[in-house]
Order: sequence, then C-alpha cells, then structure tokens
Amino acid sequence: MAEKIVTADRLAALKNLMQQNKLDGLVVTNNLDQFYLSNFFFYPNESVFLIHTNGIVCFTRELYVEPFSKFAPYMEVIGGENRVAAAVAKVKELGLKKVGFDAEKESFLNGELMLKNGLVQLPSFVTELRKTKDEAELKAMRESNRIAYLTYEYILPRVKTGMTECEMAAEMEKFMREHGATSTSFNTIVAFGANAANPHHETGDTKLKEDDAVLIDFGCVYKGYCSDMTRSWWHGKNEPAEYKKIWEITDTARKAGIKKVGIGVACKAVDAAAREIIEAAGYGQYYTHGTGHGVGIEIHEEPYNAQNSASILKEGNIVTVEPGIYLPGKYGVRLEDTVSVTQTGANILTKK
Repeated sequence: MAEKIVTADRLAALKNLMQQNKLDGLVVTNNLDQFYLSNFFFYPNESVFLIHTNGIVCFTRELYVEPFSKFAPYMEVIGGENRVAAAVAKVKELGLKKVGFDAEKESFLNGELMLKNGLVQLPSFVTELRKTKDEAELKAMRESNRIAYLTYEYILPRVKTGMTECEMAAEMEKFMREHGATSTSFNTIVAFGANAANPHHETGDTKLKEDDAVLIDFGCVYKGYCSDMTRSWWHGKNEPAEYKKIWEITDTARKAGIKKVGIGVACKAVDAAAREIIEAAGYGQYYTHGTGHGVGIEIHEEPYNAQNSASILKEGNIVTVEPGIYLPGKYGVRLEDTVSVTQTGANILTKK
C-alpha cells in the first residue's frame, strides 16, 4: 500500500508542475521516468505515458496490458505498436490544448512527430522531481548502499595474489546478488597496479601482483535504486611512500567534500572543498575525475558536484563525493562515498 501512496504523491507533484506551466497534458517516453511515476519497470521503448488533467493513459506492448492493468488500475492501458503515434492520436481525441514532452530525453523521430502535431518541447519536469528523494527512495538507497558496503567488507580478506580483475569482480557481483541486489549499478571496476591510474578502467584479465595497488568502484541495484562506492588500498607489505601519501591526501579531500555538503550549498563548492586539498598538496593536475554526481534510479543523475555546476543542494538530494589522484603508469587512488543531504549536513549511506 505504501508504494501506491508514494506513486500518487509523485504524480500529484508532476501534475502540479504541469498546472504551473499551463499544460493539460504531458507525454513521458523515458522508461526510468515511467518507473519513478509508477514503480513498474518497462524496458526502453516499450511504453508511452500520456498524463492529462483527468487521468493517465499507458500505451504499451500487448504482453504488458494484463499485468500492468492489474498493477496500475488507475491507468487506462492500451496495447499496440507505434505507441508515440497512438499517444498523439489520443491527445487529439481528448481535445487537449497544450501538451508537452521532454525534449532532452526524446529521439529525433519521435520529437519531430510530436512537434508536427502541435506538442511542445519542455525541460524535464520528472528529472527535476527525481533530484529530491522521498522516504521510500531513501529507504531503498540505504539498503542498496549497505549491500555495497558489505560487499567491500566481504571481498577484502578474499583478495589474493594471482587472481584476475575479472575474478574479483565476479566474486563481488555474486555476493551482491546473494544479498538482495537485482543487478550492478554499472560495470564493476576492478583495477590492479597501473590500471588504477585510469579512472574508468575496463575490468580485465590483469593479475594481482604480490605488491600492487587495488582500486574498486562498484555498486548494485536494489528495488530499482543504485549504490556507488570506491575504495583503494595497497596489496602487500611494501607500500610505497608515495602511494601512502596520495591515499592520505585523497582521504582528506573526501572528508572535506563530505563536510561541505549541506542544504543550500552550491555543488561547485563541494567540488572546490575537495579539489583545494589536492591542489594544495601539488597533485591538482592528477585530479582528472569529477568530484561527484547525483545517484538514484540512474547511477549518474542531477545534481553534479562539479566545477561548472549551477546546482544548489537541497534536502533529499543524494550525491557522491569521490576525489582521486591518478599517476599515469604508476597507480591511482579514488575514495568515494554516497551521501544524502539532510538538515544536519551529509549522511553517509555507504556503511552498514
């Protein structure tokens, strides 16, 4: 029952935005926006929602008509192909005067079809709503991040000299699924040695040496919501002084970024708090990865903790803080936590 109430709240908020913009209809084609509004997962291009003053129509594949009708009895569900065209026809049938669509998430052909039929391009109302998580979303993300953290604790004592990056990733992914995750948030990154100097290294068959750098960046999906965390450490007894130095600098930057997070704080100020630590230590040129991003249904969402961001943090935002130092040909360190923005600052989710 709680999920139904949450869905109703989200739809009400969307209809309020529509009313403020004098719209009597909105076409939603993005499957993740549809998940946000309905708690039902469609794959891309399988459905179109037409939200109007007096109700909601879902145009979808025939195979979804029966299950989705039972799941969302408050929607009219129509099966068939050419779903965008069917939505446009319904707009005319209902006599809707001003109907919009999300231009940023629409394909060229679908956008062209809607424009030709009098629909108007809009900024993303649903993206704006998705920035701020409600209590049901926060609950799911707490668990998603808890599973990720347990995975980190699980894998640490199982890291062995000679194992490959892919072997380690597989062990982590198996653990996450066994503990409630439905999938990974993104392709798990396991980087050994010099591979750790590549922020988005593609996990491969590199074997772990007796003394080597390790970087893992991973997360899982729980009830549709992602987690994200990164940890770095030295495997072996002969940790280089330089590695220890950049690890400590990065950790100080991580803590500074997290401390800066709060309601009304500019995202670029969070970036600056972490970046200034690394620059002051003389490693600014090796900070080649962003400081953070929003997390939710997607692994990368608004708002972004970036140098050029114009966003201001609000209560209910969930963002990462992930400074790093990457020394080409040697190794790299990144430390990342996912945090929620609360009235008392940042609440770290990447924990038990």
